[in-house]
Amino acid sequence: MLSRELAGQVAGWAEDERVETPAFLFAPATLRAGVAELRTRLGARISYATKANAHPLVLRALEPLVEEFNVTNPGHLDTLLGLGVAPDRIAYLNPVIAPKTLKRVLASGVTRFVVDDARGLDMLPETAKITLRLRPPDAGESTRSVVRFGNSPDVLADLAVRARDRGLEIEALSFFVGTAGADMAQGMPYLRGIDLLMSLRERLAESGVTVPTINIGGGFPGSRDRFHHDHPGFFQKIAAALPADVDVLCEPGRYLCQPAMAMLGRVVADRVVAGRRLVYLDTSAYAGLFESTFIEPEAGVEIATARSGDPTPAAVLGPVMDSFDVIARDATLPPMAEGDLVVLPNTGAYAWGYTAPVEGLSAAELIELPPGLSEGFAKTWFGGSL
Repeated sequence: MLSRELAGQVAGWAEDERVETPAFLFAPATLRAGVAELRTRLGARISYATKANAHPLVLRALEPLVEEFNVTNPGHLDTLLGLGVAPDRIAYLNPVIAPKTLKRVLASGVTRFVVDDARGLDMLPETAKITLRLRPPDAGESTRSVVRFGNSPDVLADLAVRARDRGLEIEALSFFVGTAGADMAQGMPYLRGIDLLMSLRERLAESGVTVPTINIGGGFPGSRDRFHHDHPGFFQKIAAALPADVDVLCEPGRYLCQPAMAMLGRVVADRVVAGRRLVYLDTSAYAGLFESTFIEPEAGVEIATARSGDPTPAAVLGPVMDSFDVIARDATLPPMAEGDLVVLPNTGAYAWGYTAPVEGLSAAELIELPPGLSEGFAKTWFGGSL
C-alpha cells in the first residue's frame, strides 16, 4: 500500500508545482528496481513487452536496462525506432500479420518474427529469424480473453523442419502463460511450459535443428495485487527449473511498467445519494485506468490520500455522465473535501494510450516525479520486501 505519508508528499509536491489533474506521475526508479529484481531472482535476459506501456519516457528509461524490446504493431515499432533503438534489438511478436504490415516491418530493418503456423512461416523471407511459439498447457485464458496464439509441439516440430529446409534461422522457442493460470503462486504454469519446451527442443535436436534460446514469455503479475510480496519465492521456483546451459529470455510488460506510473486526480465531490456515499474524481475509468477497471478489475484500485479520519464505504466515480464510469464500487475512504488530491498507484500498465475520447476526454499528461519521490515509489513496491 502507498503510505499516507508518501501520498501527502506527492500531493504537496503537486500543489507546489501546480500540476494540472488528471495527470500520470512517472517514477523511473521503479523500472530500475524491477529490472534489478528480475536479474537477481530470475537471471534471464529481458525483452520488454512494449504494448504494456509505450510512452517515450518509459521506453527511454528502459533502453539501457534491457537487452531488447518486442512489439505487436507497427505504431509501437515506429516509436522505438524514433527513439534510436536498433532494429536488431526489436522482435515482432504478432504471428498473424497482414502482408502490407509485414512489408512495412521488413522495410524498417526488423528481421525477427514469431511464427506458430504455416501461413506465418511461408510469408517470411529467407533472411528472417524466427521464434516458434508453443501453446502451453496453462494458456491463461480468462472469462474476458481468448488465447489466439501458440500451437502444439507436433505442429511446431513440422514448422521447424520446414524452416530449416528453407534456410531460415530458428533463434528461439517460446510460450506465454498469461496471468490467469491456475497455481500461479507455485509457478506451475511456467514449470509445465518449460518442461514442454525443453522436450520440444530435444526433439528438434534429434532432427538436426538446434535452437539456442528458450523464451518463457511474460505474464508475471504486477505490483497492484501484491502477488510478489505474498509469494517471494515465485521467481526462484522458475529459475530453479531453467537449464544452466541454455540461453533464457523473458518478456515482462506489466511487471515492470505497472508500478512505474500513478494517476493523480482531484476530488470533485463527496456526497450521499439515496443513502449511498459517492465520491467523484476528475479522472475517468475511460482515461488511463483501462487495466484497473477492465482488464483486471478483481484486483481493485488503490486510492491513496493524505486525509485522515474514520474511513467509510464509498463508490468512486469518474466525470463521465454514464453508469460505466466507475473507478471503484467498494472503496473505503476517509471523509474527502472538494479539491483534495488523490493518488492511484500501479496504473502504469495498459494505461497511457488506452484512452477513449468519451465526452471530450483526452489522455492525461505524463509528468516525471522528482528523484526522492520516485525512489519512494520504488521502495514501496520493491524495497527489500520481495
